[in-house]
Amino acid sequence: MRARWRRFAGLALCACCLPLALRLLLLGRSLEPMLLVNGISQVNLNDEEAGELRTRSAVASAAARRDAGESYAGGYMADRSPGNLSYCRWQYGLPLSLSYLEQELIGSPESPAGGQNRVLPFVMRGEADTLPQVTLCSHASADQVYGVVELARRWEGPISLAVFAPGEDVGLAVRMLDRACRCEPAMSKVSVHLIFPRDRPAALTSSRSPATSLPSIRHSECGAVELQHSAGQANGTERGRAGIAYPINVARNVARSLAPTQRILVSDIELLPSERLASRFSAMLKGRSPKRAIAFVLPVFEVEAGERPPNNKRQLLAALRNGLAVYFHRFSCPHCQKFPGLSRWILRPDPGRVRPLIITRREYPHHRWEPIFIGTKHDPLYTEEMSWEGRQDKMTQMFEMCLMNYRLIILDGAFLVHTPGIKQPPQQQPQLSERQRAYERQNARIYQRVTRRLLKQYPANRRCKA
Repeated sequence: MRARWRRFAGLALCACCLPLALRLLLLGRSLEPMLLVNGISQVNLNDEEAGELRTRSAVASAAARRDAGESYAGGYMADRSPGNLSYCRWQYGLPLSLSYLEQELIGSPESPAGGQNRVLPFVMRGEADTLPQVTLCSHASADQVYGVVELARRWEGPISLAVFAPGEDVGLAVRMLDRACRCEPAMSKVSVHLIFPRDRPAALTSSRSPATSLPSIRHSECGAVELQHSAGQANGTERGRAGIAYPINVARNVARSLAPTQRILVSDIELLPSERLASRFSAMLKGRSPKRAIAFVLPVFEVEAGERPPNNKRQLLAALRNGLAVYFHRFSCPHCQKFPGLSRWILRPDPGRVRPLIITRREYPHHRWEPIFIGTKHDPLYTEEMSWEGRQDKMTQMFEMCLMNYRLIILDGAFLVHTPGIKQPPQQQPQLSERQRAYERQNARIYQRVTRRLLKQYPANRRCKA
C-alpha cells in the first residue's frame, strides 16, 4: 500500500514539474532575479499593473519623506491621482505638442528687440477678472516649476509665472505643469511664460526629453515625487548640463510685465504668502488707485525644516516664541531681510487683517536691505544683465527706488514664509569655484556701472548708499 502511494506521489510531482522543465528546455530561459518594489515582484506584470505599482511606490516614498521631516512641493496631495481633465488653458498645442511662429516670440522688458533670451508668452493663460486685483509674479527654472502648486493654493489673486527652460528643459517644465493642472484646481488662475536662450530654442520632442522618458500621467501621483526627484539629479536638466546661468531678473521682469493687473507682488517660488493676503490687502486699500513711489513691504520669515508653514501671524508668533522661526536670512545674510520695526512688528498681536505698521525708506543704515513688496508695473525694472549665480541681483532696483524717494509701508498682518528650512551659516567659508567668482565679479561690475548711470539720472541723495 505504501509503495503504491509513493508511486502516485512521484507521478504527481513529475506532472507538476514537467511544464516548468519543458519551458526551461525549449525557451532556454534562465531563472531571473526578481525585481522588487516595496517587497512586490514586478516580473510578469503588465504595463497597467507595473504603472499602478510605481504609483504606490511613489506615494509610499512621499509618506516616508514626510515622516522624515522633509518637505517638497505638492506633498499635501501625494495621496491623490491626477484627473483626466485639466484646470488650465494651454496654448500653442501644449501640453501634447509645441508649435509657434517666430513673430509670436517677444524680447524681455529691458531688451524688447534684442538680448540673449526669447519669451513665448502665455503658454498657459489663467483667469483673472473675478479675483483680487493683485498679481503674484514669480519665476522658476524647469526643475523648480512644481512649486507653483503651493503658491496657487495659498494666493487668491492671479499668478504670473516665468519659467526659464532652455531647449529640452521645456519638456520637464510642461510635464510638471500638466501634472499640476490635473491635480490642483487653483492652477486655473496661473499664467505661464517660457523663456529660453536664442541659441537653445524650446524643444518638446526629443529622446532625451523628460517629457517622453518618464511614466505616463495615469501611473503617477499628485505629489510628483518622481518628476521632482528626476529633475533634481545631477545633470538632470539641459541648463545644468550646459552650465547656463539663471537669468533671474529677466524672469522677474517678464512675469511682472505680463501680469493682468497693475498691482503686483514680485516674489520667489519658495516664498509662501500668508492666508487671504490678496483679498485683505485689497480691502485695506478700499479701491484706491495705485500711487507712484509707494510700495507695501511684506516681512519675510523662515521656519525649521519639517514644520508646517504658518498661515497667519498668530501661528507665526508662536513659532517665533518656540524658536522654530526667524526672520529670513537671519543667519546667512542678516542685513538682507532685517526690516525697520522688526521688534515692533513681533510685539504686536495678530490684527486679523492687513494694515500699515510704519512708513520708512531704504536709506542708511538700511541701504543693504532687499525688501519684497507689493508695488505696480511702474516700479523700476530689475537689471537683466545680472545673474542669480552672481548674487545681490535686486540691489540696483532698490538703489533706484531710494533715489526716487520711494516710501516703503511695512504691513502688519501679512507676511511671506520661506520653505524649506532655516538657512544656517556654513561652518567655514565655502571654497568658491572660479566660475562662481566670475559670476560675482560680473554682477559687481554691472552694479557699479548701473549705479553710476542712476546717480547722473536722479537728484543726489546722500542717504542712498551705493
